[in-house]
Amino acid sequence: KTLTHKSHHVVSSHRTAPRISTTSPSTPDGKNVPPSNRRHYTTTTTTTTSSSSSLPSPFIFYSAVTDNDTTEDGTARGQQSAPIRQHRRPKKIPLIAIVGRPNVGKSALVNRIAGSQSGGAIVADESGITRDRTYRPAEFLGENFQICDTGGLVFDDDSATLFAREIREQAMIAINEAVGVILVVDGLVGLTSLDDDLARFLRTEVAEKIPVVVAVNKCESEVSGLVNAAEFWSLGLGEPFAVSAIHGVGTAELLEGLFERIVEKKSAIQGFGTKVKTLQAARTAARSKGPLEDEDETDYFLRKYGLDPENKVLKKYEEALAAFDEEEQPEEINIAIIGRPNVGKSSLLNTLFGSQRAIVSPVAGTTRDSIDALMERPPTPPSTLPTIYRFIDTAGIRRKGKVNFGPEFFMVNRALRAIRRADVVLLVLDATDGVTEQDRVLAQKIADDGRACVIVCNKWDAVVDKDSSTYDTSVKYFRSEMPQVRWAPILFTSAETGQRCGKIYPAVDEAIEAHRRRVSTAVLNEVLRDAVLWQPPPAKRNGSQAKLYYCQQVSTRPPTIIVYVNDPKLINDNYRRFLDRKFRESLDGFEATPIRWIFRGRRVRDVMRSRRMNGQPGDGGTGTSYPFPHAD
Repeated sequence: KTLTHKSHHVVSSHRTAPRISTTSPSTPDGKNVPPSNRRHYTTTTTTTTSSSSSLPSPFIFYSAVTDNDTTEDGTARGQQSAPIRQHRRPKKIPLIAIVGRPNVGKSALVNRIAGSQSGGAIVADESGITRDRTYRPAEFLGENFQICDTGGLVFDDDSATLFAREIREQAMIAINEAVGVILVVDGLVGLTSLDDDLARFLRTEVAEKIPVVVAVNKCESEVSGLVNAAEFWSLGLGEPFAVSAIHGVGTAELLEGLFERIVEKKSAIQGFGTKVKTLQAARTAARSKGPLEDEDETDYFLRKYGLDPENKVLKKYEEALAAFDEEEQPEEINIAIIGRPNVGKSSLLNTLFGSQRAIVSPVAGTTRDSIDALMERPPTPPSTLPTIYRFIDTAGIRRKGKVNFGPEFFMVNRALRAIRRADVVLLVLDATDGVTEQDRVLAQKIADDGRACVIVCNKWDAVVDKDSSTYDTSVKYFRSEMPQVRWAPILFTSAETGQRCGKIYPAVDEAIEAHRRRVSTAVLNEVLRDAVLWQPPPAKRNGSQAKLYYCQQVSTRPPTIIVYVNDPKLINDNYRRFLDRKFRESLDGFEATPIRWIFRGRRVRDVMRSRRMNGQPGDGGTGTSYPFPHAD
């Protein structure tokens, strides 16, 4: 047989053994393959274009040219791939920013509005939990919008308030992007001087352009809630709304009031905040039997007797109803940035994003919550939708014994959850520190969750005494120290200088392709047959030996292969790893993804069917040709 496999360019190959082909029928140790074990493979190599060119400032990254960039007849669709840029939020999805002083319940209110109490922003009875701005999708009255959570604003820069200036910068970016601002205050504490200073700034600098409403949090009581909220009339920002972020009291009235002011200020696109009112008016007009305000006697007569050919009233109702339909969304590739504390994860995110998306400092544990940054690759024909890269910056994960129950416990949980919801994981290591035990634990977690992985060795510029052999030596070192993800490509980057950061996008594209790769059953069984001929399954002392019948791929993300055997207990871990290595050597395209192996034994009814057909052991093979008894 002649099997056709397609190989793709990878950033750094980790295989030391050549692939089986017609020109090099050799074993991993360099010996010739016996003639009876040789298989003929035709390998088609596709040349790709890497994005390792010099990076301008600010950095503009280009995606790699893959097989999808050529037509069926082999002609290229473009000489250069489209640049990857920051994703621009659609105007139909406006942004609402939530600001306030520390520890007033901003993150709790964000979770209440976004409906993500279990996996939303970290909430604790401690000031300074939220530092970076985080975006979460929300929906109210049929309107889709984004809610932005910011850190507590403090105007005095002293040693007691960490990252006060950086938090103010993040909050100002959110305010400049927003179409409305919610100022959160504490109803139990009452009006403070910091609330007054913040309200004065919003009233003089922001309220002229976009609406600002006051949400008095922690007002659960119907009796004292309105009394506590009345104190904040003195802020000069209109009527304060008594709300409770934990219990959900007053949040609907708060959003309704904000939507009304957005419509009055016209800070959002035309039609935002009016879907429900438009639908109610159109429904009332469709059910009305009398004349409407905007129609004359002739139009009323035609509508009354069903003679109106355009049927304007029904058409308006259908348009108002269609406004609630969801539009087709572009594909999103979730990329989680995982690593130990202070290895440069936030710096790498800022370099890829092209701006100060996350707060960066030499202090370990600066990042608290998961931060999403969206990058966009323009569509390529025939597709009309762009590809969205969602980078998820996570908090540094320390050893389990050092994590106490509290904010850090939830930070680690958010980081581990980011691994599970990611398509590709960037495992960031410190090139100056080498591989630690915690790095191996994170690598094992990525492999167990079945996520595609790219190893990013950061701070490559800090490595001293580099020569021509440093790169190859470093690759061998990281391969040997991290056997959990020995299949993952390795990149040596510098987030500070931008060195090789442009190669992350081609590596991510190849990892996505490998993670979603599907191979036909015929090719898989051909490779399995070669592997069994090369190394049969081991036998136990009692003489029992595993028999591998056939295999098939049942799913992707990650590629899952089921091998049907006589007894799964006879397959040990060593032979499982041998099969994984042989399949990666014989098949191209699995360089950045784990392969999940499932060994399934024969079912009881299949065993009984075989005995009925072939007879019991020792009776000379007499039996019934079930299910064809007439063949006897």
